[in-house]
Formats: sequence, structure tokens, C-alpha cells
Amino acid sequence: MSVGCAAEGSRTVGDDRLIGEGEGIGVGVSDEPAGDQQARRIRVLLVDDHPLFRAGVRQRLCEHDPDLEVVGEAGSSREAQEMVARLSPDVVLMDITMGDENGIEATRAIKRMAPAVAVIILSVYDAVQWIEAAVEAGAAGYLLKTVQGPDLAAAVRSAHEGDTVLSPEVARRVFGRLLPRLHSGDKPATWQRLSERESEVMALVARGDANKEIARSLGLSVRTVEGHLGVSSPSSRWVPAPRRWSSP
Repeated sequence: MSVGCAAEGSRTVGDDRLIGEGEGIGVGVSDEPAGDQQARRIRVLLVDDHPLFRAGVRQRLCEHDPDLEVVGEAGSSREAQEMVARLSPDVVLMDITMGDENGIEATRAIKRMAPAVAVIILSVYDAVQWIEAAVEAGAAGYLLKTVQGPDLAAAVRSAHEGDTVLSPEVARRVFGRLLPRLHSGDKPATWQRLSERESEVMALVARGDANKEIARSLGLSVRTVEGHLGVSSPSSRWVPAPRRWSSP
């Protein structure tokens, strides 16, 4: 069963959707055949301990990309892991702070269980420690809850395609952490020295280009771009959020 824009257990007042707290929250059945939906839609699982926030995220995804199908909602790490096993989502949107276990540990458990699932952290926290912990746990991205609906939908699609997405604020913090290491000392170590091509790639990454866009701009293959970024598999590709997220 899939969670639609007008989910069972919800009522609509004008343009706002209020979610009840009973059993079956947000579960509805689409009129389209399941096989047809799954063939063209990206399956999304929402994990947050606030039902109203989940309802808002679901509505934004439905509004901005009809090919994103919310297949379930979980309010805890345990529920999330059970739903990943049962529903096989493509992308999980994961909060950090929940009652039973934080989203970092939940992400780590989900990646052990289902390595192909892309987990995007969706949080109010922008501390570098949380960001690094999320990446180490295998997250495909880290977005702040201030993200706009169109950007969130675009991020889900990008993560499903193998890119890693970061909110602009998060990207700035990551680069702020990296730059002192790259510029420390009069004679940088071998790992710190970038070739001209690597510098070009990193400049485009900082601008917000995805790997495919970088490859087209520089006349390179995507695999070569990944090599310059120091990654070895599509699931490890590192790109910031879509370019339109960047500050003017």
C-alpha cells in the first residue's frame, strides 16, 4: 500500500492537512495498479517522530514531483527498520532526534540491512559533528528542515540517482572544515596538493554542480570525475545540493 497526498486518517482544511494519530496514519491505496506505479515512481519512506511534520513533507513531495511515492511513515528507528525490510523504499528521509534511537544509528542499521537504500538526513541541526557522523554512517545527504519543497523533491531524486546532496549551509560548513586542512603549512603533504584538473572539479562541486554536469562541462567521463573526488563507487558520489539552492 502507498501513502498518497490525501492519506487515510487525515482531513483537509483548505490547503492544510492535519494528521490523526490512530492506527493506519497516512496509509491509503492509490487507484493505479501497483506495478505501474513502481515502474516509474521513486519509493520514499518518511522517518520523524512528529506526525504533522511528516504530513507536511509528504504534501510537499506530492506537490512538487508526482513521481515520488511516499510508501510509509515511521516515528521511530525501530519502525523505520521494520518498514525498510517490508516496503523496500528507494529513499529514506530521516530525522536525527527520535525517542528510541537517533537517526545516525538508524541510518547505520538501515545501510547494513539494505545498502542500496539512499538515506537523507533531514534535521534542524547543522553542527559539523552531526554532518560527519551522518556521512560516516552512510547517509546520501544532509538537509536542513528549512529546505523548500521543490528543493527537497529534487534532492530525493538526485539521491536516488546516486548523488549525495547537501543544503548550502551544510556545504559551507563542510568546506569550512576542509579548507584549513588544505591550506595548512607552507609545504602541503602530497594528499593536500590538487592538480589543475582536480581544482577545476572542486570549483564546480563548490558551485553546486552534480557529477554528470561536471563531466559535461570539463569533457570528462563521470567515472573520471568520481576519481578526482576520491570516491570509488556510485553510492559514494559527493555533490552538494542542486545549484538553485545556492545563495544569490
